[in-house]
Amino acid sequence: MRKHQNRHQTTAGQHTRHQTSNSNWRQIVTSLYPDALTLTYCVPPVNFNKVPYARGTVPGTGLGALVLHPPSGAGPVHNVPPVSQRPVPPSRYSLWTQESQPQAIPGRVQESDLRDDFAQNHVMLNLQKLGKTFSTGRPEGMFILSQLSFGNYLNQPAYTAAAAQLPRPSQLDTKKTKYSHGEADFVLIHRQHGILIGELKSVGKSRACAKNPQPPADAEVAKRVTKAVKQLDRSETVMRYLVSDVAPGLTVRKTLFLPYVSTEQLERVLDNDPQLEQAVCRSLGAGSAAEAVLLCCCSDQLSQPASYWDVTPAVLSQLSTWWQLRVARTVDTLLTDDKYLDIVARFVGPATTVSVPCYNGARVEVRTAGQAVAELGRRLALLVLTLAQLDLLNRDPRLVYLTGPPGTG
Repeated sequence: MRKHQNRHQTTAGQHTRHQTSNSNWRQIVTSLYPDALTLTYCVPPVNFNKVPYARGTVPGTGLGALVLHPPSGAGPVHNVPPVSQRPVPPSRYSLWTQESQPQAIPGRVQESDLRDDFAQNHVMLNLQKLGKTFSTGRPEGMFILSQLSFGNYLNQPAYTAAAAQLPRPSQLDTKKTKYSHGEADFVLIHRQHGILIGELKSVGKSRACAKNPQPPADAEVAKRVTKAVKQLDRSETVMRYLVSDVAPGLTVRKTLFLPYVSTEQLERVLDNDPQLEQAVCRSLGAGSAAEAVLLCCCSDQLSQPASYWDVTPAVLSQLSTWWQLRVARTVDTLLTDDKYLDIVARFVGPATTVSVPCYNGARVEVRTAGQAVAELGRRLALLVLTLAQLDLLNRDPRLVYLTGPPGTG
């Protein structure tokens, strides 16, 4: 009898600590994001590129600089476009990542790394614009989590005791599958509609300097979509488990972000590969290839790559139609305000690491717009050059003439 009472007291104590943790984390989240129930927040607020820049020195000046290494197979360094020729300055919507030592980069970066950075910025900006339209009608709270690493979930040492009482990705790990090592490109947590997991594939984007990507081969699209479906299924397993103690049976939807593949090409790829069509339909909950394509976010629903920051009303209309089909057709009645904030607090609260790429040895956390501005200022204080620009400064004679219209400096 006494043992039974002790077990009951222990369980009751754990439940009390669990409720206390939820309440404390909820308060912290509402202080960081005061309009969490009515506005859209991105975490991190801006996308930090994964492609590193090596630290160098401008010849004859002693000034430090970050130098972008061109992708493998890009040819001579003078073929790499300087930063000034990019359609959008990196400080506007994304931030570069610095490398502490040049030798830390194993040769040149891969073209796929540059392509993925561009695609991540592209899709994230469109989702941000979509989220802003929610506030014009009935207020809808939403958090857009990008590049969510499951290994960072509830991993802060100061909260180990509280996290031990909660579901964690490592509890799903098996010898074959390490769920805790996974990552989701996008996780959207919506107050009325539950969770949407998005896997991004940049297939179709040519070199990072190319403004207009060429349509990719169908075989390459099929290969990337096959991989994406497997990643989506793993992420769904993790997300359902992580929220199971807060809202069992919560709606968890999935989608593919293919910003450089048209809906027409995607449908053709699925029609020509019955096995892939079946896998995609099963994963997205679609009854046919045509329906599955409508549940994916393709180039037809996004802004143009050459001006991806220009999300026009026409683009927003297409994006809103996709959102209605994929997410907003039903309302999840399981979510209350408190449960929504509890789930958000698990992913962006103090117990979870919200880190951004930084290759100088230190871990940098960016949760709010204020923290993003501070980190942006720190990185903008460093001069950024490409290898082509550094090569120009090294040439003899070291004299460069700049021409331009009056007033350009």
